[in-house]
Amino acid sequence: MSFLRRWRRERLRAKPFPKTWELLLPGIPLFSSLPPQDQHELRAHIRVFLAEKRFEGATGFQVDERVRVTIAGNACLLLLHRETEYFPFLRTVVVYPTLYVARYMRSAPGGAVEEGMEVRAGESWPLGTVVLAWDAVSQAGFGQGARNVVVHEFAHQLDLEDGAMQGVPVLPPELVQPWKEIFFGEYQKLGSFPDPSPLVLCQENPAEFFATAVELFFSDPWTLRMYHPALYKLFTRFFLLDPAANLHSS
Repeated sequence: MSFLRRWRRERLRAKPFPKTWELLLPGIPLFSSLPPQDQHELRAHIRVFLAEKRFEGATGFQVDERVRVTIAGNACLLLLHRETEYFPFLRTVVVYPTLYVARYMRSAPGGAVEEGMEVRAGESWPLGTVVLAWDAVSQAGFGQGARNVVVHEFAHQLDLEDGAMQGVPVLPPELVQPWKEIFFGEYQKLGSFPDPSPLVLCQENPAEFFATAVELFFSDPWTLRMYHPALYKLFTRFFLLDPAANLHSS
């Protein structure tokens, strides 16, 4: 990181958090359950994120402060407790008012490529864009059965920081080997669970398995811990947070 960028970010983090933004923090479901020092750190990350990323409304949607702060806050949960470059490949967040229809291309048996259209709540592109549906964003929660589309799509961006979406974010040295053994071990045995794991639909690739597991970690950690205790423990070491043990459902 350049000296100028570091200096600029430090100045942004040191600024008082706007009062109008403070009123919007309940839109981040996990916020009220975080300890005060984590809340303070999250506010600082939100300031930097909003200064560096561009927001665009799709199909005439008006992106206001509520939209920006809510998305930034949920995304920056992934940055707590660690040195961060603030999703360095991301430039733009595109927001639709509701679920939207997008074209897809997938590999099919026999080497064929399947094409079609599907309804989406969000997607994350390698070339600088995250797309989200505001109605899905606003329905995010923290508790049994809850989900969080912002965390899911920004988990893909976190995964991308090493140059490829393959289920491996930038890791501290002490987690490189455990990640190979635990993360990929849990992924490879998905189809063998006697009681189907909530991640069973993520068998298509490790990147989707990672994003969905991270989404559960930050929205319904009790379910992730119940089905994948070793993976849950690995995530507590990476994110330096134990939401199932230390936070209450709100």
